[in-house]
Amino acid sequence: MASTRLERRTGEDRTATVEALRERLRSMQETVPQQAPTLDESAPAGLDDVVRSLRPGAAHSIESRSLALACLGAVMPAGGWGAIVGMADLGIEAARDLGVAIDRIALVPQPGRAWLDVVASLADAMPVVLAAAPPRVAPTDAARLAARLRQSSSTLLVVGPWPNAATVVRSVRAEWGGLADGDGRIATGSLLVEAAAGGAPRLARIPIAGAGAPEPVLGDAALLMQPAA
Repeated sequence: MASTRLERRTGEDRTATVEALRERLRSMQETVPQQAPTLDESAPAGLDDVVRSLRPGAAHSIESRSLALACLGAVMPAGGWGAIVGMADLGIEAARDLGVAIDRIALVPQPGRAWLDVVASLADAMPVVLAAAPPRVAPTDAARLAARLRQSSSTLLVVGPWPNAATVVRSVRAEWGGLADGDGRIATGSLLVEAAAGGAPRLARIPIAGAGAPEPVLGDAALLMQPAA
């Protein structure tokens, strides 16, 4: 099944977008039951330490888009659907390389003023939603969305800052091995990631593709460490 894509509407875009989304979701729910998110066994080594912090029924802030996409791919249930909101410039191939089953993703590239309504509607129907943070969100709106997430047990991954996020995930640094006094070749590489969820931050090391890893894991370290715009 191809990915679902809903464009922003002109005029009464908020009502039109939300109603179109709800109609599409109703048809999807008839064939795909909602499943709780679980860690994909094919997820990159080390990513499971981050994903364990991303509990269902809450919103989590992730600094890097690439890291957020990798987390989305890791927690999407087998055979289930997920959603990506507010990423009009998303590279489909790049998302697939990061583990996202793009053929089971509902895409809402430009939700406009309907951002909260779109995310809430998707969270009611899907176990995992990834969304680019809107320019502004009132604490009261964030609290109402948090209540919807608790009710539906859906996991919301926000690329960028989010009020009272249950977890804040950020890339700390890239670490390389194999060089000696500036000579030689890079043999190993990993990305150090921090997941803070109220207590002591949980650190994870994720192998970087092309740096001695037996197969592609995560993409370019500079991209993974780049904060959301």
